[in-house]
Amino acid sequence: MHYPIGLLFDLLASSSALPWNITVHFKGFPEKDLLHCPSKDAIEAHFMSCVKEADALKHKSQIINEMQKKDHKQLWMGLHNDRFDQFWAINRKLMEYPAEENGFRYIPFRIYQTTTERPFIQKLFRPVSTDGQLHTLGDLLKEVCPSAVAPEE
Repeated sequence: MHYPIGLLFDLLASSSALPWNITVHFKGFPEKDLLHCPSKDAIEAHFMSCVKEADALKHKSQIINEMQKKDHKQLWMGLHNDRFDQFWAINRKLMEYPAEENGFRYIPFRIYQTTTERPFIQKLFRPVSTDGQLHTLGDLLKEVCPSAVAPEE
């Protein structure tokens, strides 16, 4: 129930079922099954918490901590109001790294699972191997979810 909408679409809809029809109910909220977001402010706080977590993995929280409150607000409002330029003016800072660092410290990721007791996999993953080779998405999947990758021939 708490999976991202894109994941739900991939699991439940086919490309021939576009646009995807979603039914929204306004009564009888299943409090025991779903986390209830009491306000837009709670959603914003969760979003910013996720951004801070990712920045801690990528930059040791240096970028987000150097930003001003107005930058945080611009990032959220750009996303909230579907304003690509407003969002990316701030998000660009979070996506850059100095060339001498050869990439982020760790790659923030979360792989959602529907077939196990754990709803998702999340662990530290370095973008560069110890011998300097860049890791790929395939390398990440081989390490954290080997059953999802076809064996090499």
